[in-house]
Amino acid sequence: MRNALRVGLFALAFGTVAGLSGQEPKPKGEPKAEPKGGVKPDMRFKGQLPSYWGQLGLTAAEKEKVYLLQAKYNQDIDKLEKQIKQLKDALNKERFEVLTPVQKKALEDILLKKAGGGK
Repeated sequence: MRNALRVGLFALAFGTVAGLSGQEPKPKGEPKAEPKGGVKPDMRFKGQLPSYWGQLGLTAAEKEKVYLLQAKYNQDIDKLEKQIKQLKDALNKERFEVLTPVQKKALEDILLKKAGGGK
């Protein structure tokens, strides 16, 4: 029971410290499912324009180009964000291992108190 609590607190602490790195990013500007032959010229992509771009009077063609660019880069960005999360998780695990058992217990108590379950 105590180990389960310790693991839960560890996850809580480092999920919070890492800036909620456990959250998966929401994809933006993803294209509709692509037909097997690739993107057809008449296929429309939907997405969300960057802040304030809707006020620039973009043509439908310009919006399409922006959506295509977003779709092109979002895949790579998502992969990198996943890699960053993995690196942060590894860092937090190794950093936790530096602590002595007394320090680990003290951190556990601090986190319990912060979570409202402490003394």
